[in-house]
Amino acid sequence: MKKSFLITLFVILQGAVTAFAQLTTVAQSPLFKEPVAGYARILHMKNGSTVFLQITSRDGLYVDIYDEDNKPKAQTHLSTNFGTLLGSCVNAVFESNNDITLFISEVESRQPVLYRIVIDGKTGNIKRDEKLSTTNRYAYFAQPFITQYEPVTSFFVRKDPNSENYALVVLHNNDRSVSGNLEVIWYTGAHKEISRVYYANSDARYKNINYLDMVVLGDEKVCLFAHIYNQTEVGDKKGQLIMATLSKTTDTLTLSKLNIGVKKVIDSGLVKYNPVTRKILFIGYAHAEAGDEEKYAGICGFVDPTRETPDQEIDIYPAKANEKTQALAGRNYTGMPQNVFLHSDGGFSIVYEELTRKQVKPLNSASYVYCIKDWLAVGSFDQNGQPQYTCVIPRHAELRNWEISAFNTERVSRSAQPLIKGEQYRGYACFQYKDRVYVTMNNTDENMKKAAKGKALAFHSVRDTDGYYYICDGNNELPEYAPLFGLNINKDDDGHPLVMGVSDYDADKGRFITLKMDKNTDHRGVRVVWLQP
Repeated sequence: MKKSFLITLFVILQGAVTAFAQLTTVAQSPLFKEPVAGYARILHMKNGSTVFLQITSRDGLYVDIYDEDNKPKAQTHLSTNFGTLLGSCVNAVFESNNDITLFISEVESRQPVLYRIVIDGKTGNIKRDEKLSTTNRYAYFAQPFITQYEPVTSFFVRKDPNSENYALVVLHNNDRSVSGNLEVIWYTGAHKEISRVYYANSDARYKNINYLDMVVLGDEKVCLFAHIYNQTEVGDKKGQLIMATLSKTTDTLTLSKLNIGVKKVIDSGLVKYNPVTRKILFIGYAHAEAGDEEKYAGICGFVDPTRETPDQEIDIYPAKANEKTQALAGRNYTGMPQNVFLHSDGGFSIVYEELTRKQVKPLNSASYVYCIKDWLAVGSFDQNGQPQYTCVIPRHAELRNWEISAFNTERVSRSAQPLIKGEQYRGYACFQYKDRVYVTMNNTDENMKKAAKGKALAFHSVRDTDGYYYICDGNNELPEYAPLFGLNINKDDDGHPLVMGVSDYDADKGRFITLKMDKNTDHRGVRVVWLQP
């Protein structure tokens, strides 16, 4: 009887462990000094190595390379041509031809400048460092308002995840020295120019253009999405969503009006190519024309890059998340899309986040704005856009020094994480393993228990927190959480929080690679860690 009971208990426990796939630490790097300023990024390479980059505002680049066995291989400190990163932005970081390619922009003498830096993927040394592009200067009176953390918004880089090719968009606003107000440049992985073209809007009805995003489809074409519009007499916008296609067989942009977001003003957009359906997934932020600009909603649609099939707009409002939020907190869910993951069967998952701003006006000092990051939701859809399941994750964080923009999580995942006064510990990071989205975040154990009941609280000191993760699938609308590295039970000890946004994912081995705070007997610092579901 006792033996039968033990066998039954073992089976139950084994099933529980299987149902909640544990993240285990496969390897970790030696301890090193915590990066506290500039930008940081982990990049997994195709040859199995891992690269940690720190981009400083005044001291160049630090490069640490780990081999495929996760052992230190090379370490370099590089001087670069960019200056002090005034008005800086890390536009993109990716692998190309076994090297590391960085695009960094800044403001020099009121002029936005873009640099392209190529680092040898084996040695960590610079192979090329060049000023690639410039655009028209800021007005003289605007110079005092160009702050250290306000990024340049003149350059946009996208790489094709299925090839080595990439493209650059340069916005030339009100610059009569060029042939149009938008320039598209298409490159190979060896950084050779495939094509270059300008877009000059000739439609008198829509004099302005708002660039949204683009996809690069190998060496076949580049599809750029934008909202062209005109200001109405009442101060609102009236416009049209378009796709501009640059093909290898032409030297001009072919424009197509899209039947998505009709009679809506689309301010932000994210596009990804789905290789299973062979269509482009478009997600945007929009409000109705002549409507309340505060009432934004997420829009989504499928676009055939060949234009052989009609556009299809789908509803991505997270209704189930709204129901769960009402049940737990007695309010509506207000999250907007922040990222999207494509499934192996052509479906996809959207990560939603509630973002608001709160202005604080102290009596004896200047006012400032908090960026409030509230509840997350993950919605899964099949390849036809039909909802499959939704998960809700209560959380709360307040950022005073970092302004969060639309699709910020996705943008950071292909560029680099800003390191601003510890705000990088207050975000979250996601990755997808076997078509399930994993969400990681930092908090205290007490706050995590309260969040599970719908009462989300922010932590005060990052050293009191630990890293936690959720697995979002169809088993539970309110998924369970688990610690990544063990709990900080002794309050006199430091926890092991993650530096959010720095991470990368090894799709071949299914490993999440990130940075965690740690210490040894003599020092406190961080380590690169490799985690396996």
